[in-house]
Order: sequence, then C-alpha cells, then structure tokens
Amino acid sequence: MSRVDQFFKISPADYDAYVRAEWQSYFEQPGRAAASLDAVGGLVIERVLDVGCGGGQELLPFLTKSSALGVGVDVVPDTGRAARDLFSTRSERHRVSFIRAAAEELPFQTSAFDVVVCRLALPYTENDRALEEMGRVLRPDGIILLKIQRATFYLQKIRHGVRTADPRSIFHALRVLISGIVYRVTTRQPRTRLTGGETFQSRGLLLRKLAALGMFIKGETSDSSSSTPSFVIKKLPQNGKVMSS
Repeated sequence: MSRVDQFFKISPADYDAYVRAEWQSYFEQPGRAAASLDAVGGLVIERVLDVGCGGGQELLPFLTKSSALGVGVDVVPDTGRAARDLFSTRSERHRVSFIRAAAEELPFQTSAFDVVVCRLALPYTENDRALEEMGRVLRPDGIILLKIQRATFYLQKIRHGVRTADPRSIFHALRVLISGIVYRVTTRQPRTRLTGGETFQSRGLLLRKLAALGMFIKGETSDSSSSTPSFVIKKLPQNGKVMSS
C-alpha cells in the first residue's frame, strides 16, 4: 500500500487544510528553522531537497539564509498547489519548485543536492529504497536531516486510543508496531495486507542501513524528541570511512 493510499486518503480540501495547518505550525515554532540551520553549519548550500514536502516550509531556512534553490517532492496528486500559494504570500521571493515524485524513485541526478530534508515521510515509504535514493542524490559530505517515529510514538497512540475509546487508532498503532518489530529483527520491512506499509524506525537499525550506504549519524538537531528524533546524517567523502557516532 502506497503512502497516498495510507496517509493521504482524504479529500483535496482536507489535504489542503492539512498542508496550511502544517505551514502555520512551522511559524509558531521558530526554533525549528534555527535547528535546521545549526545542523548544517559550515556547509556550502546551493541546492536543497525536501522529501515528503507538504507545503515546503522546511525549505525556508535554507532559501532565506543562503539563497539556495529549493525543490520539494511529494506523492500526493496536488503536490505543490498549496505550497506555491503559500510561498507567494511571503515578501521574499525564493527559488523553489515542487514535483510529484516518490521517495523511492527521486527524479534527480546523483549528487544533485547539498542538503536533503525528510521529516516524518520515511515511515510511509519502502525504507531501504527511500534511504538509498536520498543518499544517491546527496553529494559527498552533504547532510540529510531525517525525522523518524520510534516505537514509543505508537505506544503513545495506543494509550491515547484507549483513553478516547478509539479502536481504529489502537489497531493502526498495533499494526505498525508489529511491522516495526519484524523489520528490526529481520532488517527486512514487511509490506503485506496484515502489516500495511507503515513502520517505526530505531536508531540501531538506521545505523546499519546508513553504514551500507556510506552515511552515518552525526548527531541530532536541537528540536529532536525521544519519540520522534531528528537525526543529522552525513554522507562520507569519496572513499571515506564511517566515523563513530
């Protein structure tokens, strides 16, 4: 089941409202922009990619600070429609484009971007393929800012479902937990009718996957949390070695 089927099985009007709410929430948390810029300090940034972009707000710090070219990709049919409208309301004029594309098949050349941002889109993708593609389009010494959902996020969802008598929420969280456990034990992500396509991630599993792709976790951003950590991932130079983290 695709991310479109899973997460965006809503009307165009509801999706538009969701994107605009996320845009507004971003400006209500100014620390997020600062956290992103701090994480890439010292890096020359000319091109930035946001995977699972929604309204594209995660691109703003880079477009404003370094006048970079920003590209947002998402799988929803209306990718970029609300984002272009929202960007047009700003006094600054940014170089930004939006393309409908899947994280597993990014339509860009190898080493095309200096920074790749992916906030909470990974759980809904084929993780191995999505990580491979993000690593491919990232230049050597580039940075990925990756936010994931740990098992504790879904345990909290179960507790909330119990309190609110929401069995669908409980069932969804249990299914993701089963998928994540299988993924962690076997290192292969299950995508069946029973487990669905969504999964949680763990730091340990992520470290193993990244090492095979020539990347490592450098640290976490200042807005990271225990249930939804935000990792700063660095791609090694050509013929480099994995550093400890």
